[in-house]
Amino acid sequence: MSAPAREPAGGWVAAERPSPGAVLRDALGAPARCLAARELVAASVRRELAARLSGTVLGKLWPLVQPLLVFAIYWFVFTRLLGFRMPSLPPEQGAAMGVWMFTGVLVWTAFGEAVSRATHAFVENGNLIRKVAFPVEVLPFNVVLAGTATLVFGLAAFLLVCLVTPLWPAPGPALAWVPVLLVLHVAFTTGVAWIVAAAHALVRDTQHVVAAGITVWMFVTPVFWVPSPEVVPGIAEWLPWLRLNPLHDALYAWRHALMSGEPAFAFPDPPAAAVARFAAWSVASLFAGAVVLAAARRRFADEV
Repeated sequence: MSAPAREPAGGWVAAERPSPGAVLRDALGAPARCLAARELVAASVRRELAARLSGTVLGKLWPLVQPLLVFAIYWFVFTRLLGFRMPSLPPEQGAAMGVWMFTGVLVWTAFGEAVSRATHAFVENGNLIRKVAFPVEVLPFNVVLAGTATLVFGLAAFLLVCLVTPLWPAPGPALAWVPVLLVLHVAFTTGVAWIVAAAHALVRDTQHVVAAGITVWMFVTPVFWVPSPEVVPGIAEWLPWLRLNPLHDALYAWRHALMSGEPAFAFPDPPAAAVARFAAWSVASLFAGAVVLAAARRRFADEV
């Protein structure tokens, strides 16, 4: 009788149950395998973005036009049509509520869509997983990077509006946080994506749990609301619990960078504290995702 297949270098699947040490070694090597497969990752991301734009009239302009359109809608609907305002703001910050919602939706969409799409990454590529030896962690990672690319286009659209219109002041030195936040966004989202993709490969109910979970998560995250008693009376007693949400810190840091900490009452804390907390969440998410993936990968060839 032949010996059970062992996992070769490169992160392929194995037949036997891995030891805790093997799982840990595999998990710690996941980021390096993604980096080693960067040419494959880059090609996959380009293909994913091209597929989203295939058959469109505006083509490559859509990643810029779409966030501009969303920005205009949020500004008009919430600040002009519905008259939503943050209290006691000077005229030059009259669009604060629309900008607040737009920046929240921009970051949340990049996260939520990436996680939702990544849930199916292993199942949809089952034939590839069974036939080709390659690091399977790149499949959800590709989806995360494609979502991050759309986030970057959205950021560019926002900065363009700030520079050419008086709608909102152009971001100041706080904009230097953006590269750090992009790295942390990729790390945090990738960890979650690895977990849900691995779970869905083993239990198909995962897609329904993820869909419901993303919806609930969005509403407990300050995407459409301001976590301040000045805007939402009675929220003060809930804020300690709401701040346990890692994306609470993420959105705080993003908005501080893009809105230059204005209006001041909405940004009582320095951004470094929020970035530090989100960095801890990002490292924990990436490690947890890598461990789950390492423990589950041996069953992928049979399950997908």
